[in-house]
Amino acid sequence: MAKRTKFSKFRDLYEVIEELAVSYTYEGVVEILAERHDLILTTGTLTNYLYRYRKESKKSSVSTDNSNGKIEIKHEASEQTFVDLKGGKPIQESDTDIDDDSESDNQDDEEIDYDALLEEMKRKAVIKSNKSLLDR
Repeated sequence: MAKRTKFSKFRDLYEVIEELAVSYTYEGVVEILAERHDLILTTGTLTNYLYRYRKESKKSSVSTDNSNGKIEIKHEASEQTFVDLKGGKPIQESDTDIDDDSESDNQDDEEIDYDALLEEMKRKAVIKSNKSLLDR
């Protein structure tokens, strides 16, 4: 029978090792692996194996998730509110429903306190500038 490599034993025990690593230091994990699973490793080798295994797993999950070789990036829809300072009501702009006017009808009844908004913006600007001065 062919002798198994340490990495192949490690690969079979990966889930157990990850669970142990949550509760123990790498030194503790190495001791437990030697005592209970007959896998003798140094902490450096354990770190190396974890890195290699995670890297290999990442490659295989990327290649199996997308068979055409292209990377897909999905963007979530976002919504922004712009306030027309002259007109008096918020202007809704959305990536998903640009033509939906049902919400803007309800906003006609709301009054906006521009003075309060301006004071809030000033307060935030002062706080931000004070933080940047402290960071220097």
